[in-house]
Amino acid sequence: MSKIASAIFLACERGALPELRQFVSSCFIELAHLKNELEETPLHVASGNGFEELVHFLLKCGCNPNIGDGQGDTPLIWAARNGHTSVFKYLLKSIEMVNATNKNQETALHIATRYTQGKAVLALLEAGADPHLMDKHLETSLHIAAWDGQNGLLDLLCRFSHFLDIQNSDGDSALHIAAIRGHLECLESLLENGAQVDLQNQSGQTALHMALSRGHVDIAILLLGRGCNSTIQDQNGDTPLHLAAEKGLFTIAQTICQLNIPIDIQNSQGLSPLHVAARFGSIEIVRCLCLAGANVHLKTNDGMTAEIVALAQEHKHIAVLLGKVKQEKEKQKFVEQLTTLDIPLNRIKLKVFGSQGAGKTRLIQALQRPSSASSLNSLVESVSRRFSGSLFLSSSTTQTGPPSVHSNKGNQNSNDCAFSSSTSDEGIHSATSSTSSTSSSAINSQQQQQLPPPNRHKTWPYSNNTISGNNKEFKNGQQGIDIQNMSFTECGEFSVWNFSGHEPSHICYDHFVGNTDCVHLVVTRCSDDPQDEYKELLYWLNFLKGRVTPTEPIGHCGLMARRAVVAIVGTFCGTDSSSSSPSSPSQPPITLNEAEAMMKTLKMRFETHFEIHPQLLLVDLSAQTDCKGLKELRNFLVKSRESILQRLQRPLRLLDPALLFLEQLREKYSQFPCVTWNYFTYLIPSEVNPLASDGHCRQLIQQLQLIGEVVYLRDECKELDYIVISPEWLGTHLLGTLFSNQFAQTNRTNGRLMFEDFAAAFPEVADTGDLLQIMETLQICSLVEPDFEFPAFITCNPPIDIWQPNRPQFLYAGLRIKPARGMEQTMQAIFPRIQVSMRKSMQDFQDSLDAELLQWKGCSKMLSGKMEALVRLIGDSVEVQIRGPSSMSNSAIYFLEDLTNLVEQTAAEVAPGISTERHFLSPKHLKEHRTNPASFTPEVIMEMQLNESLIIENSDGEQEEFTDVVCFGSTEVAGLLSLGIDISVAQLQPCTRSELAALLDPSDPMGRDWSILAVRLNLAEALPSVDSTGQSLSRTDQLLAEWAITTAGNASIGRLATILSEMGRDDVKQLLFRRVPLYLFNSTPQIITENNIVNNNEII
Repeated sequence: MSKIASAIFLACERGALPELRQFVSSCFIELAHLKNELEETPLHVASGNGFEELVHFLLKCGCNPNIGDGQGDTPLIWAARNGHTSVFKYLLKSIEMVNATNKNQETALHIATRYTQGKAVLALLEAGADPHLMDKHLETSLHIAAWDGQNGLLDLLCRFSHFLDIQNSDGDSALHIAAIRGHLECLESLLENGAQVDLQNQSGQTALHMALSRGHVDIAILLLGRGCNSTIQDQNGDTPLHLAAEKGLFTIAQTICQLNIPIDIQNSQGLSPLHVAARFGSIEIVRCLCLAGANVHLKTNDGMTAEIVALAQEHKHIAVLLGKVKQEKEKQKFVEQLTTLDIPLNRIKLKVFGSQGAGKTRLIQALQRPSSASSLNSLVESVSRRFSGSLFLSSSTTQTGPPSVHSNKGNQNSNDCAFSSSTSDEGIHSATSSTSSTSSSAINSQQQQQLPPPNRHKTWPYSNNTISGNNKEFKNGQQGIDIQNMSFTECGEFSVWNFSGHEPSHICYDHFVGNTDCVHLVVTRCSDDPQDEYKELLYWLNFLKGRVTPTEPIGHCGLMARRAVVAIVGTFCGTDSSSSSPSSPSQPPITLNEAEAMMKTLKMRFETHFEIHPQLLLVDLSAQTDCKGLKELRNFLVKSRESILQRLQRPLRLLDPALLFLEQLREKYSQFPCVTWNYFTYLIPSEVNPLASDGHCRQLIQQLQLIGEVVYLRDECKELDYIVISPEWLGTHLLGTLFSNQFAQTNRTNGRLMFEDFAAAFPEVADTGDLLQIMETLQICSLVEPDFEFPAFITCNPPIDIWQPNRPQFLYAGLRIKPARGMEQTMQAIFPRIQVSMRKSMQDFQDSLDAELLQWKGCSKMLSGKMEALVRLIGDSVEVQIRGPSSMSNSAIYFLEDLTNLVEQTAAEVAPGISTERHFLSPKHLKEHRTNPASFTPEVIMEMQLNESLIIENSDGEQEEFTDVVCFGSTEVAGLLSLGIDISVAQLQPCTRSELAALLDPSDPMGRDWSILAVRLNLAEALPSVDSTGQSLSRTDQLLAEWAITTAGNASIGRLATILSEMGRDDVKQLLFRRVPLYLFNSTPQIITENNIVNNNEII
């Protein structure tokens, strides 16, 4: 090619029209016949580069728009490949030009689709391009879009296509291509536009076959949902079920089996899906097929049953399973066991809470006795009381369970377990199996006359109620959880969980509390001072509220979807039990008016989370027959039990055989009745029902928990879950021993115990490491080589010089994490768990040699390089202080944030129903080491953000900069903050939404409620639909959800706060400010100026 021709092509490539004009006029070159070595013309080059004027000029010069290059590509194809739709108007002179093909029979539409040029595809289709034209592989543009997963282009092509089932040279339609490539959205588009779902290719495969061959479960589920025929066989005779069995796709196999279609179809080799599953070792699919009625006797062309096929492949466990179901009668029995009964469960849990001395155990005993005792029974009980000096279960109590480590320990230390009848009534520790029901214990006459003084709640563990050898207050009381199965007269069966009032054991109760499918009793000892009772009840109700996970949807006035059922029982003893009778009942210390006032207040505070019985049930524990309060309690238990059982899923028929097997398992593992979840899912199919799948095991374990037969312990860190098959062993023996006065005497002041300490306390457990693993799962200890640290057992106080004022050059910052108002006395039981979490976090520290953690009673100190952190319990809050060199300000803020998040996350794990607040402390006062540094409340910090300021005023009236308080003065870190006012209302937590609903749902006398809020949010048109839900859903919550969807960019906390202020609802605004995060960290830095924070492109 000449130099002039090269210059012309270069000018076309660069779009140099003036130079091209000059060449044409001066050199007299005919552009229409000019080509390069690839047979490309200048028009190809100009079109490929999208030079509109240049293309127009070349066409005027006689260039042919229909001529192809060496590959047969026309200028239109060049333009389409690069998406230059601007030149189309010069090149699209006829339909023939639009649909011109290259040597591969590809049109411009094929090329534009392959190169995902959406605008070019649309322009070509509008110009008349035919989407049905096929290339040399018989593929249309639809095939190309489906292959590449271009759902947008596919939708566009479907709009212009009349036939979507064109098949390529392999017989594959676009639907086949989308299925085998796993493009779910493309598949949906094709199906929506009418593609045939059961079309077969040359191999006889449907789209479902192809999806399963590549393991695309989501595609297969969609196709099955669209009604595809799952009995179609390919050229090998395989159905989709064969492929699911081969690939081990249990979900697909289960779905197909539920369609009630033939599942014994044999392929060309005589293999049924059961044969295939047995060959490839998928035991779950083998179970599924057998459960669906697969013929286990069916033989292949070689005369082999599925059992023999499994043996040939050395899948012995599958062969054993198939051997167990060969007999039709046995198989039907196993199948029937996996169906549900028509009757509810026969038992639910009754959880009893209260401080020591409240009378919980004697209340339970009163519920056990006949409601109408005969005179003979009364005489026997009277004699028994006179001569009995113990509250323990009588020796005649039936024990049907396995040999228990509890009873052995009790024989060795009977004196240690005994207690004085004048100090506590909480001493019953069950040693019976979970299938036994105990009778009432004998109670001596002195106990009938007078209850011990109640041990009112104190601020454990940082008061006098620590675990100590000198602490006689708890010496004879119950520790841990007493668990027994009981049948109450006229009430039915319950698994009774009597939670000790011994405060140190409260740190692990969250593992046993939180489910709402049970009944809760809160027991208090009536006294002459109702204020004491009220404070006691507040503690326990807050305790329960914190440990019940909030559930949605939010109901009217903030009611949670699944509220816990609670009754409050006040116990007392009459003056003279011998004279008490129905005609002259003993009078409780509390008056009726006092009781009604107290219950009204408690109901107002807790009705969003609890279904509280409206009356205080006053029970005279000295009465020989049922008093009025006890009768009301029985009636409450009956109604609550029936209500809960009716909403629960009906039990599996497998439950009864599983209970019998549990008894055998308890005997085998009586010394350490714990198994892993993986082992449990192996045992049930192996020993109880070979057809039980993992899903059946999960359903079974849930029902066993509901009736109190097992405890499921989840270990999130090690992903190893445990099943405690003897709850009373865990609650009474393990926890009861661990928190007992006798065990406390062996503890060291630093809370660290050795293996030998536990081996001596639990000699029956062969491997002490297994025992400690359970304690780690309960999150009450952590490994500190070679010991285990139990923060709850730490008794040594922090040294005086723990935070010396000897770092004047350091930067200081800190905050206090407080529970929401009204939830006081909650952080005390959580702090030892925080210390456990801190110790475990040290194991994940990037450089453990550069970090150190020291822990004392109520205080921890962490060192990281030159930075120091102090975490301690201050009253009802957890205080976190950080100090470090000014050169490490950026690292210090992350150090503070990490520790704060750890405290908050641990609190949320232990008590998900508790909201916490961050109260930042004055850096200036921290640096001066003031005893009571000033603080910045969440409301003040949020108001600062609304007021577009950086200056905030602390509780002492002094002003400081926001960046100093939160960011150690670092503007770089401050640039990563997204302010709380910019957070979307969609991120509000359920607890917060419930509180907002409780304030805004009720009608306001001045109209300042949800209806005005709707108008302010520009959602007036949504009022009829929101109002139509009645009281089933919170109107306020519905409005906020709708606002977050319709105006996502504007639905921020700051905007909502402004609207609430305009409504005159500052009370709601202040609540909102206390509940939302004060800031979040962004990944992209924002601009920080001297006077303003630029956030979300707005100056604040």
